[in-house]
Amino acid sequence: MTPDQTGLSPAAALLRRQDPDRFRFALFAPPSAREALFTLYAFNHEVAKTRESVSETMIGGIRLQWWRESIEGIYGGVPRQHEIVLPLAACIEAYSLSRNAFDGLINARERDLEDRPMDDLSEAERYLRAATEPLIELAGMILDPAGKLERNGLADIAAGHAFMGKLRATGHLEAARRPFFPRSLLEKHGGSPRKFSELKMDEGCRSAVREMADHALALTARGLARTRKERTLAPLLLPARQTRSRGSQLAKLRYDPFDMRFAGPDPLEIWRFWLSRFSGRY
Repeated sequence: MTPDQTGLSPAAALLRRQDPDRFRFALFAPPSAREALFTLYAFNHEVAKTRESVSETMIGGIRLQWWRESIEGIYGGVPRQHEIVLPLAACIEAYSLSRNAFDGLINARERDLEDRPMDDLSEAERYLRAATEPLIELAGMILDPAGKLERNGLADIAAGHAFMGKLRATGHLEAARRPFFPRSLLEKHGGSPRKFSELKMDEGCRSAVREMADHALALTARGLARTRKERTLAPLLLPARQTRSRGSQLAKLRYDPFDMRFAGPDPLEIWRFWLSRFSGRY
């Protein structure tokens, strides 16, 4: 596929516009693996945005089925003529990527179509792991073809990062009537689900948000302790750095995920990533 005016491939350009966090993570991959990560992450974005991009859940199901058939076509040797599908086919061939992992990524997004909050923290973690562990497996096959990757630790980091990402998106999800945050967690701390759905906070809601944030940070810490800090793995380790930074920010905002500052950009973040990349401290 032809590059855009910036010299980026269509997959990289899409990722930079729509998923800037993963675009920045992928920048720290070895040059030989960078474009493959851009392509993989662009595919993940296309699947993950399914509920966001449709007005009816039935259409969302059709969209997911289109991607299932696209993956089937790639492995059957007849990839669709599509700006993500074609480079993805080349990536799959170059790195012998697992079809089961792609199917897992797509299947996990069926839960998004239900438009209801998670029942509790355990269901939330099961969902987030289902949506991130296949991506870790595929990215690991690109970054570590020898297969020596400590995937359990990286899976913990990815789950912690996903939890913090959901907290950061809480205001948007609640306003769109597609809640994620478990109401049982609010009730456990004496928070008002009604207030929360109106983007208002009480002390119980703050305590519930803190519990989820603390869980994200605990997963991150456990993942870092279980993972070797090799520079080639920086794209999979930098999410830990981001989770910890955003956790600190949320604490300063008294665990109010609706505060606009929590969802805002961090102009110094890329420099922190460089520091982590070269120091090995994430």
